[in-house]
Amino acid sequence: MQNETQYSSSPWNQLQGLKDSLPPEIDDAVTKESFQKQLKLVDPSIERLDHLITQMKWRLSEGDGEAMYELGVDDDGTLVGLSAEEMSASMNTLRQMANALNADVLILRELTMDQFGRQEAQKSFKVLEALIRKRPKDQQQQFTDIRIAMLGGHGEGKSTLLGYITHGVQDNGRGRARLSCARHRHEIESGRTSSISHEIIGYDSEGKLINYATTNISTWEQICEVSTKVITFLDLCGHAKYLRTTISGMTGYSPDYAALVLSATMNGTSEMAREHLSLAVMLDIPVFVIVTKVDVASRDQLKRSLNSLVQLLRAPGMNKVPVIVRGENDFGSCASHLARGGPEIPIFLASNVTGTNIDLLERFFNFLPKPTQHYDALLEEPVEFQVEEVYSLSDIGPVVGGVLRRGRINIREDAIRRTYHLGPDNTGTFIKVTVESIHRHRVPTHYVHCGEAATLAIRSTDIDNRDFRIQRGMVLLGTDIPTSYYEFEADLIVLYHPTGVTTGTCGMVHSGSVRQRARIISILSSNKIGHEISSSSLSTSISTSSASERSLSSTIYKKEEYLTTQSSNNHSGNGDNRIIVSGSEGRCILRFMNEPKYICNGAQILFMEGKAKCLGRITRLLNAS
Repeated sequence: MQNETQYSSSPWNQLQGLKDSLPPEIDDAVTKESFQKQLKLVDPSIERLDHLITQMKWRLSEGDGEAMYELGVDDDGTLVGLSAEEMSASMNTLRQMANALNADVLILRELTMDQFGRQEAQKSFKVLEALIRKRPKDQQQQFTDIRIAMLGGHGEGKSTLLGYITHGVQDNGRGRARLSCARHRHEIESGRTSSISHEIIGYDSEGKLINYATTNISTWEQICEVSTKVITFLDLCGHAKYLRTTISGMTGYSPDYAALVLSATMNGTSEMAREHLSLAVMLDIPVFVIVTKVDVASRDQLKRSLNSLVQLLRAPGMNKVPVIVRGENDFGSCASHLARGGPEIPIFLASNVTGTNIDLLERFFNFLPKPTQHYDALLEEPVEFQVEEVYSLSDIGPVVGGVLRRGRINIREDAIRRTYHLGPDNTGTFIKVTVESIHRHRVPTHYVHCGEAATLAIRSTDIDNRDFRIQRGMVLLGTDIPTSYYEFEADLIVLYHPTGVTTGTCGMVHSGSVRQRARIISILSSNKIGHEISSSSLSTSISTSSASERSLSSTIYKKEEYLTTQSSNNHSGNGDNRIIVSGSEGRCILRFMNEPKYICNGAQILFMEGKAKCLGRITRLLNAS
């Protein structure tokens, strides 16, 4: 970083250099977000109004109850602007459309064209960006739920920041704010998070923050009751000792976004922060950055930390554009670009003690849209609920918590339709259980749809009559004949391995709720991909900052090559003698070492052992139990 001009600010503030245009309109299936550009909406006819309402209804459905509208912007992204009268009439039409769909309109940004260097005659013209958000339909939970994983190394300030945002209490510089997020006594004493804790905040239909500092709010139930949008934070572990717990949280809870928290006093990016960033990139999770402790960091410390971060984000393979958020014009555009997979990476400079820029961060969460994952198709598939937590309540019985990956569960249906198979145990056995009640964010509800996290109270006579122990990693299935597997075939890309992957190589397999050691029993083919990259540049164990940044960029580069490369070329010879070195891909057969697990074709897997990392996808299921 030579000077501040190297950092990119809001595209809206630089549109003169970009020929006064925004990116052209792209289909929502590609952008993964409901986003609409409209030049103007002045006095539409009845037929035109009906068409616009239908269009907004579809976009709200695609955006999980939220849609972004830009007025004064042509379909090709050109900024045209509207006069004051045209803008007022267009806003009236937009509110009329929203009211017809029981939704609210929130103005995110409204700028005049003189800020873009336009001619004198157009200086009074305006462009506007608005957020459309559905209102709750009834007393049942009807809110947009977004999960954000908090990443970063130990001592970066993740739990402290989370305590400030959720409870509204500024830190005293000695960790007071993080006490509300600790789950165990040893976490309070050591300052290290060793488990996955969940915290929530909400936003009402007007975009007002709802947390424990809000009047008459003291429970999750009260937050959910008055909120139309709920942000669930996953406070993950930062110490290297608990890296496996962090990986489990990232693969099991499927967060929508990841917040990488860095300390401005570290004089760079820590090894665990780079490890967490590479994990998020491998799992295709959009990332934004929060730099904490700016109140105690010297100017040189802050400059070195930002230099290291910018080099990391701009490295080959990442090619991201760092955007330091200084105001509404910055984070408003970054929120939409982040969900669409754009190159912009928002960077917030914050302090948990003085409260610097915490308000910007809170408003940024409100603007984050829910990434669309084609849930309409998944809703019609058989139920697949992956179990992440298990409880036993004396008056209720067994309770399982996790994420519904496919289908829907409704306790108002008859008992037969809400009876599913739970398993497998260590012998591959499934038992039949009936879902009795559902809670989301500790609030009772009668249904849960795919993509949502929930807890289910279940009942089964088999649990008492048989030696069956419910544990994390099991699944609840709506299929007629559930099956578990010991072996599976997968296409693997070796991001880094010190000696190369061979027959007999062991490692931990992470895929959804599955976490178990597996052994490669056969290598069917291997193939070198991309350009030659030295193994030293792939190693994440290199301690220097520049080498570690090369390691992450190589990891990301190899992942992109894998996603665009077809299946490996078959080679003749003995499979036992084949080796897949760093930077190569191959087709392997893996076998679980302990017990069979439920897995499915096409599922993404991480195969890791120490510093070795492999990314893959299951292509075939073998050896059913």
